[in-house]
Amino acid sequence: MTERKKSNFTGITANSLLDLVKRGLKTKGFLYVTIGNLINAALGGLFYLLCARALSVTGYGHISYYISLGIFVGSISVLGLFATISTFYPKEQKEELVTESALLTFLIGIGLSVVASIYVFFFPPAMSSINVFNFQISIQPLSSNGMEFVFMVPIILGTVFYTISWARALGRRDYRRFFVIFSSVRILEIVLVGVFYFFTAFTGYFLKDVENLLLVAYAAPLFMVSYDYFRELISARRMTFHFSEIRAKLTFTLHTWGMNLAQASRSVLDKIVVGLFFGLLFLGTYNLAFQFLLIFLVIPQSLLKYLLPEKSSGSVRREIEIIGILATVLITIVGILIAPYFINWLFPSFTDSIPATQVISLAVLPATIASIKSSVLLSEERSKIVLIGYVTALAVDILGIILLGQIFQAVGFAAAFLISQVVLAILLLVLPSEKFTRLINREKTAVQIERKKS
Repeated sequence: MTERKKSNFTGITANSLLDLVKRGLKTKGFLYVTIGNLINAALGGLFYLLCARALSVTGYGHISYYISLGIFVGSISVLGLFATISTFYPKEQKEELVTESALLTFLIGIGLSVVASIYVFFFPPAMSSINVFNFQISIQPLSSNGMEFVFMVPIILGTVFYTISWARALGRRDYRRFFVIFSSVRILEIVLVGVFYFFTAFTGYFLKDVENLLLVAYAAPLFMVSYDYFRELISARRMTFHFSEIRAKLTFTLHTWGMNLAQASRSVLDKIVVGLFFGLLFLGTYNLAFQFLLIFLVIPQSLLKYLLPEKSSGSVRREIEIIGILATVLITIVGILIAPYFINWLFPSFTDSIPATQVISLAVLPATIASIKSSVLLSEERSKIVLIGYVTALAVDILGIILLGQIFQAVGFAAAFLISQVVLAILLLVLPSEKFTRLINREKTAVQIERKKS
């Protein structure tokens, strides 16, 4: 295990703070990651906003559900190996780790995509819901052409290929390559949306299949930017199925896998729960607010992606942490003040999303703190603490959606996410502390003494 490096902010003066900010702004790697994340989030949000303009609220909830389900199953297939690559490759420089990851995720992705397709075929989401014993139960299957299950395989496999591709770039600390992969996938999405829109508008073909065309526009670019993954997969033909590098890091990988699944709830699982328990109308309202959040979360996402390989290689990067926190405070203020005007102007049918957007923007600061602490703990290979934090936040989020959603609907969904991020930040700050460790050890010792006496 690597030596733990403390990164605190004691003794920072106004001048030293300004110097740190200036130095951080000149860090090319962080700029590549941040700009790539910004383009990804902005154009990813634009994809959903264009869908919101082109579809009804229910139709918008329809594509949100299937994309979210595909991403979630894809996250399961990745097994947390993106964090394993980002953490261990900078330390060990072993190509076998990346190649084994490509082969294993491909095999798992194939199997789970088939299972997900069968699930979608037999269990479509609901258009509406009713209250039974204070819970929302789906009562009407979605009216469609029944072909949605076909899209599960490309969305899931595309998610796997794309994730390992950018993780490979981060592990190599090739931040320019990460920028290309992360930004180009969304650019291609928007291009395909434009092509399909004009083709349908001018020819009249596929007017009843607009939702499915948008699913194609989402899935196809994931394959188009995954050249590095396919190259690793081809080289894996010469390997055995022992997966020795992955097995050597299995505990860490499983911990980060659990963390990844919990993170998926932030952008995926919550929508699946809302769609199943509350119906697509509420999902469409909430998802618009969430698209703004994804843009707001550019900084915390960039911090985790950049700081993890940097800290794993021995760099502290305190200046980047300070820039992230300052930018987050500004983003939160802007989100609260600007959201009502922006939504009323562009999306008058989604005015119910305004309070949810304002509430959910408050989650950006605790999410940023959690990202910084996660990068520190993962670089120190203390993945168990991160797993506990993210799984607890997941439970809080899902429970909050079910309980608060009954009373406040979309605002309740947003409040549940906010509470989960506050809980996550607190846990990641408290659990690794020396005082907490001493307290736990003292309690364990007391229990052992009592057992001996009895």
